[in-house]
Amino acid sequence: MVGQSLEGATIELSFLPLTDRAPVRGTPSVINLRGSHGYVQVRIVRGDTVLYQHPHALREIVGRPLQELLGERLPEETHWGFGIRGPGLEKVALVRPKPMAANRVEIAVGGPRRRLFGIEEVPEPEPPVATLQELGIAEPTVEAVSEPVAVVLHSRVHGALTGARPFSREVEEGGFLAGHVHRNAEHPDGHLVEVTVAIPAERTGASLLHFTFTGESYLRIGESLAARARGESLVGWYHTHLFPATDRFGLSSADVDLHTTTFHRPWQVAALVNIDQASRVLRLYRRNGADTMTTAPYWVREP
Repeated sequence: MVGQSLEGATIELSFLPLTDRAPVRGTPSVINLRGSHGYVQVRIVRGDTVLYQHPHALREIVGRPLQELLGERLPEETHWGFGIRGPGLEKVALVRPKPMAANRVEIAVGGPRRRLFGIEEVPEPEPPVATLQELGIAEPTVEAVSEPVAVVLHSRVHGALTGARPFSREVEEGGFLAGHVHRNAEHPDGHLVEVTVAIPAERTGASLLHFTFTGESYLRIGESLAARARGESLVGWYHTHLFPATDRFGLSSADVDLHTTTFHRPWQVAALVNIDQASRVLRLYRRNGADTMTTAPYWVREP
């Protein structure tokens, strides 16, 4: 939508009864006081054409601009709350967050008890070392080789995501990416991710809000990889956005939250497929710190 004229278009906002009580990160603190309605579906229509349709957290599209404005005009205030007014919302209560008491002390009753058992995480073995050439990419660029995470898509996977696989035009869809991970021989701290298959997720939480996985989804992917018996690992996930790709808008905040709270390995990636009326655009993303993501370079490996 960046750079496009919206003359003659209608912007529809549908507030969704889905909870989000998280504050806007940064200073001053800003929180949605009607957190029971924490998301809004933004739909932009011109005639019979849907130009844009995507959900957003209110803290993202309302809270963030408010934070910047209030920080400039009233810098001495450190805590703010906002509530959206509109038809039907007057019946939704404004809920103020509980204040945090200063200098509080938490007291645990009872002495320490001997643990009956303990749980210790067994470290995974180090991935094997490889180069992009060994994975079938003849002439990678020097800049891409130095990336922390670089991706090699098998041509079947690329073809499915960019054209062959049917996707819904009504709700976001997605699934899992499986394959093999390697340490980058030319980048000591980098990884090369080889994606060999994209498996649609079963029993997901796809809706008008956003795409998400369920516990059943993870059980099914484990069974699928075991049945394939090719030594593949879960290297990431993919999902769709139902509007054209732009340089300014990639993964939504909900997408980033899903990835950073679910896919904990630094080399696990997210593939985003933007679906337009006549085309699809595929982009891949990797972690960039604890709670942000950035694009990752990828190549297509021909058979």
